[in-house]
Amino acid sequence: MEVHHPHHPTHKKNWKEYITEFIMLFAAVSLGFLAENFREQYIEKERAHELITRFSVDVTNNVYFLDSLLTFNHNMEYQMDTAMIELYKSTDEFDLNFFYANVKPAFPRFLSKNDTYEQMKSSGSLRYIKDEELLNMMIDYTNETEGTEYRSKEQEASYVLGEYSNILVKWTPTQIALNSYLKSFDNMKSRVLSPDSTIRMLDKVNHLKEEKSHIIRGEQLQNFKKEIIPAMTRRMALMKTTMSYFRKSKLKGEALLAYLKDKH
Repeated sequence: MEVHHPHHPTHKKNWKEYITEFIMLFAAVSLGFLAENFREQYIEKERAHELITRFSVDVTNNVYFLDSLLTFNHNMEYQMDTAMIELYKSTDEFDLNFFYANVKPAFPRFLSKNDTYEQMKSSGSLRYIKDEELLNMMIDYTNETEGTEYRSKEQEASYVLGEYSNILVKWTPTQIALNSYLKSFDNMKSRVLSPDSTIRMLDKVNHLKEEKSHIIRGEQLQNFKKEIIPAMTRRMALMKTTMSYFRKSKLKGEALLAYLKDKH
């Protein structure tokens, strides 16, 4: 039987063998590099798609919220306009029941939902967004909504919940304040399951409700107008400015959603 012996340790490879091994090694390394690169690109693409989807949900929620705030503020603006005009026209007497039914110190505040964007920003995931126009729109939109939130929570709130609210409380008759308090409990009962203790308490105080007119005349009416009307005009001016922020944020949100639907 013929026996094949391995190459002797002193066997020398020719140049063709070196070239073949080099080509095979280079091809293996290159293919590995390309495979890893494709894998990373795929992961980044999937991650970007996931983040953009979550971001679009945040934007959609903000747009709905802003739309509801605009509707609420338009209604409140109409009520306040009506009350202020009637008060301004009054020369002999004025019913505070009508006034406080239309003018209230409470107001809704905008809380922007930008959780996904903040997560992308802090983790460096914004680099996954390869569409430069989309990235610029996202940054611009987020800055706009953050400004709107600050306007609503800080600038408008500081006056409405401070000086303005104090003026309204100062002129609120005791019975109107009590009726408003009891009405808030009635509204709560219709929205949530009130505990028995709350219901029993309401039954005890319901007899305190008293519907009667609260007419002011003469000097009291003039002092009321002198203090209330300037406060209301400032309150409404602040509200109108805040509503303009609401509209701009809503429009930018809608434009962003339209771009995502068209391009992504």
